[in-house]
Amino acid sequence: MCAGSGSSTIVLVIERAYRLLSLLLVVAALAAVPSAAAAVPPSVPPIPSDLTSTDVSIHTRDGKTLSGMVVAPRAATHPLPGLVLVHGSGNSRRKSVTPEAIAFARQGIAVLAYDKRPLDQPVYSLLADDVIAAAATLRDQPGVKRDAVGLWGISEGGWVEPIAASRSPEIAFVVLASAPGLTPLRVQNWNMLNKLTGAGVTGALAGTLSDRFYRLADDAGLFAEADHDPQPPLAAVTQPVLAVYGTADTQVPAAESAAVLTRTIRTPLTVRFLPGAGHTLRVLDGDGIYTDELFPAYAEIVGTWVRSTAAGRIPPPHTDPLPAQRATSDALTPSAWWESWPAQIAALAVLLLGFLSYPIVALTRRIRGRSVPTARPARILAATGALAVLGFVAYFVTVADSADWKGISPGPMLGGRPVLWLAVQALALITVIAAAMTAHASRRTRGDRPRQVVLLVAGALFLPWALYWGLLLP
Repeated sequence: MCAGSGSSTIVLVIERAYRLLSLLLVVAALAAVPSAAAAVPPSVPPIPSDLTSTDVSIHTRDGKTLSGMVVAPRAATHPLPGLVLVHGSGNSRRKSVTPEAIAFARQGIAVLAYDKRPLDQPVYSLLADDVIAAAATLRDQPGVKRDAVGLWGISEGGWVEPIAASRSPEIAFVVLASAPGLTPLRVQNWNMLNKLTGAGVTGALAGTLSDRFYRLADDAGLFAEADHDPQPPLAAVTQPVLAVYGTADTQVPAAESAAVLTRTIRTPLTVRFLPGAGHTLRVLDGDGIYTDELFPAYAEIVGTWVRSTAAGRIPPPHTDPLPAQRATSDALTPSAWWESWPAQIAALAVLLLGFLSYPIVALTRRIRGRSVPTARPARILAATGALAVLGFVAYFVTVADSADWKGISPGPMLGGRPVLWLAVQALALITVIAAAMTAHASRRTRGDRPRQVVLLVAGALFLPWALYWGLLLP
């Protein structure tokens, strides 16, 4: 068999593989779409008859009015300690913490739950001012012990609470629930790695969706408060602190966060771990959905500590033994110039322009009735290159967007790799081979130089780009 015939056979095989993988991409993409029958969150329980509920208005420092309610024991005969509930991430309303309000009120506490200020991106300083205003509102309520009003906050609230407590000495105590002791960017990276592990994803995709994805988002300014350091606010807290964590938390590194608290907080600190509890510190049902029921002993731990602290009997410092943690979190390094979002956007533009210009110019010439000299390797390079880039971006965005508190949906899996990801990787490999063959063939081709040069520039740039995003890595 002559060399030319062998080359044609290789090109034919690559071309058929490209068509097969294109079909595979479409099929896998359809299979990766999450089901419309999403899990319905638990209904908000009504306020039981043994408790009272009073609607209140919170007037913020910047003139906003937030709605809230105070839940308290109906049979209370003396002033009660107060507890303001500080939300986690998202634009939550009071109903999201109603189960905690009910459970803590039954511990002999007047509890204020309010609608969080809606923000496109969180601003911890602004949210802390709202918390201070909420505490002032609770202090003014009948039946509340004015000098015994404190804060409880979960997850993101653990970044907000210390800011509020350090600004307002009138806040009597702080309760941290699943509070992160690390920067939001570092916590989110650890959270994503846990989601990928839970979904069975291994290999290069794990680094792409955790490390590179979040560094790019941070560099583009899409990750609000990404580098917030919780340690200075924690060190400035003068009130006694109770911190409660679940040992099965996959969203916040509990052991690392607790270690930060013990090193940083200078006031009496109690750290408790609930074996088997998850991030929300609530009970899961048979389908793995959080219910309205708080994890056993959680409400009692908070109630006992708050009542004792409010009575002036601050518990002595105590820290439960740190539990084993799935993995140690890593601080993400700042992006180099070539990793920055302008550089990445420019790379995408050059790639798509280089790959798509080849068939677009050919189509334009055909419409005008002109001859179009084309080589099969160049056609394959243009097609597979464009499809690999667009397929990667579509899959990347779809999978990242599928992440929620339950996990992530990477689509059908094969050997620890999502099928769609394997298809994009195969297209990337074909693109590199086709680029090499096109470069080799271009040395013998004299015509149509500008179009070939643009295509080869895209092919040359594709190699480092695909390596960086893990498309050519195992």
